[in-house]
Amino acid sequence: MGNSEIEIKAYVRDFDSVLNFLYKNAKFKKKYFKKDIYYARENDIKHGNIKTSDCIRLRMEHGGYTFCTKERTLIDGVEVNDEIEIKTTKKKARFIINFLSQLQKYREYVRKEKKGYAFIYKNALVEVSKIKNLGSFIEIEFLNSNETVENQVSQLKYILNDIGISEKDIETEAYINLLSKNRI
Repeated sequence: MGNSEIEIKAYVRDFDSVLNFLYKNAKFKKKYFKKDIYYARENDIKHGNIKTSDCIRLRMEHGGYTFCTKERTLIDGVEVNDEIEIKTTKKKARFIINFLSQLQKYREYVRKEKKGYAFIYKNALVEVSKIKNLGSFIEIEFLNSNETVENQVSQLKYILNDIGISEKDIETEAYINLLSKNRI
């Protein structure tokens, strides 16, 4: 259900070399294809004042359906997210979407398609993805760490550098906002 995640995300300029580095130096976990639909309130969409914390994400991955909401804070370019996730079946997902649209006036806002590779590197989950209409990204997060947030932030930046990605490529904007700029 609820958990806190600390993650850093950055643009990847050379996808193949990052992937090669990870295949050589990290533990390969899996390939993935994640399809996300973000829902927002009709009024907010109409007036263009979308708060990411009010959005609901439905993720479809390997036949599984997960709803998620996030409360995002940024600490020195690193995202600290409080998340609530609910895993469900396809049938129940449809029911929840109907409920949201009828009672809460939620509508589909943006879609995200993310293809990539997951690795474990220095106690962190590293995902390198190609995101349709956005480009290539890397996301690094600690799955569970007893370290302070500040320590995790500096460790995440260290890992990013280690993989060969510059801090100037860090992206602090949420995907949903980046994608909404591409909406037609």
